[in-house]
Amino acid sequence: MGRIVGDGGMRIQGTEALICEPNALASGLCSARQVHRSPRLAPSAHCGRAAIILIAVGFIVSLPASRVTAHPISLSSVVVDVREDHIKADLQIMLEDLVLYHELEADANYVYSAKDLRAAAEKHKQFVLDYFSVLNSDGIRLVGKLDELESDKIEEEGVRQTELMKRSVNYLLSFPVERRQDFLTFTQTFGGPNAILPALMDLMVLQNGILVDRPTQLTVGRPHSIRFDWEHPPTNEPTSFRELRQRREEQLQQRLGIATYGGLYSFLYVTRFEVRHEILIPLLTLEQWLPLSRKDTDFLDVEEQEAARHSIEQFFRDKSPVSINGRQVPAKLTRLNFFGLDITDFALNAEPRRVSVHQARVGVILTYPSPTPPKEVVVTWSTFSEYAPYLRSIVLVGDEAPAEHYFRANRTDFRWNGEWETTKLTPVVAASKALTTEMTREVLGKLLPNIYAAFDFRDDGEVYDALATSVQGDLLRELYLQIKRSLIMAEQGGAISHVDSVEVLSVTPPTRNSTPTFDATWQVAGTVEHWGHVHTRINEYQAMVTLASEGGNWKLESLEPSNERRVRFQTRIRGSKQD
Repeated sequence: MGRIVGDGGMRIQGTEALICEPNALASGLCSARQVHRSPRLAPSAHCGRAAIILIAVGFIVSLPASRVTAHPISLSSVVVDVREDHIKADLQIMLEDLVLYHELEADANYVYSAKDLRAAAEKHKQFVLDYFSVLNSDGIRLVGKLDELESDKIEEEGVRQTELMKRSVNYLLSFPVERRQDFLTFTQTFGGPNAILPALMDLMVLQNGILVDRPTQLTVGRPHSIRFDWEHPPTNEPTSFRELRQRREEQLQQRLGIATYGGLYSFLYVTRFEVRHEILIPLLTLEQWLPLSRKDTDFLDVEEQEAARHSIEQFFRDKSPVSINGRQVPAKLTRLNFFGLDITDFALNAEPRRVSVHQARVGVILTYPSPTPPKEVVVTWSTFSEYAPYLRSIVLVGDEAPAEHYFRANRTDFRWNGEWETTKLTPVVAASKALTTEMTREVLGKLLPNIYAAFDFRDDGEVYDALATSVQGDLLRELYLQIKRSLIMAEQGGAISHVDSVEVLSVTPPTRNSTPTFDATWQVAGTVEHWGHVHTRINEYQAMVTLASEGGNWKLESLEPSNERRVRFQTRIRGSKQD
């Protein structure tokens, strides 16, 4: 149709969790010499090569004799075990962080005293509780408490400066919950409220002691959310890479292609009538470019969401201009939603409600209409940040398989050139005026697809002309309104669905006269597509149908509906095996 121009890990064994130490950097592998043990967490977890790897390779720390005055990065790690009625966390802090935050001084031999280090670890308790946060499914911060501080790695003779990054203290935290949580969100601000230096925290999450998601890295301003399946909780670890891939594919299907709740997603649609740019962006990422006004620092109310509509529309208009067939087309903001974590929020166009800024994603649909089918499209994206250094877009042209395009600072344009097939409706020849039941079914099986295909045209005049191929004049307006109303998919904000198939299920024997009349039942499968998801609705209709021969062709003379029912509504990923 067209062309695009452009371009070993961690295992919990027995009752001990083995976790890579911060200095196990280069290989990405844990060894017996590079682990700390966490007896508080449950057994049996395994992750891949990337488990708890801290990216601190290549820097040099220069420390004076008496005090740490420079620290390029704060490194910590946490293992969280989620149960139905409580959450446990084992948080590891390097001694170097204690020295930095509490401004400890070494002696003349570059040794920090055990007394000072233990005192600093005690002072750090409140810091840990303040700046490591767990948010429940409603975005409310859970109140944690410190169960135990483990400081046995601080030896009585103190710790030399060169050993600060090799030794750590552990804070064992608990977070009671009243009910099992479908989602949890984790955040950290370990640089403190006015951090200058970056802080990285490696996060590993278990459910009932079993790893539920690949380990990730928490950075300031980038929360990480995880969904928990309590109906079918994980019971064992994958035994092969094949099984691991299969599980990840299943998770991706369940999340409708959204691999991470903190990711920026872009979908470019090129259709016969328009170009659409659909974007899912974490609210906190959007606010790096466009801060939104709100009363509560942690939540955005519905009224505040509506108040932000104009500024968001103007922002994306400016940052993502589009030209079609050589003409600049202004964007129309056709949909703006603030979603929570539940995947059905954007699959079914949920009602607006207050959202947590740490969990919310903004769904933006920009439409660029074209009076004639696009032959040349240019889309520009020129907005990047630390957390969005590039934009990966899934490109969906007509019914073609998905492709991808990367917008980068040195390549900000996407270009497409192509042609569209012309929709042709073939009249149904009235070869015989005496129709058998089978002939009637065949005639109706050609007329109905013609009628629904007429709505593939954009202009009302073109739709009427196409309908006239299969419908007599007196019925035209009535059928136009009736079918257009039936194609509206309320689940997707009133979008008009595209009819993929029409199947005649049954017809009764027709009357034997010049205008055969019969009862018919048929099913129509219509689709609406947003954010890479295909929403399919199958409806079944029953009606009394009358045919008439006009100009040597069969046409509908009358159609009197008697029943309509929903057969199925489903959502799938574009390009999945279900396609």
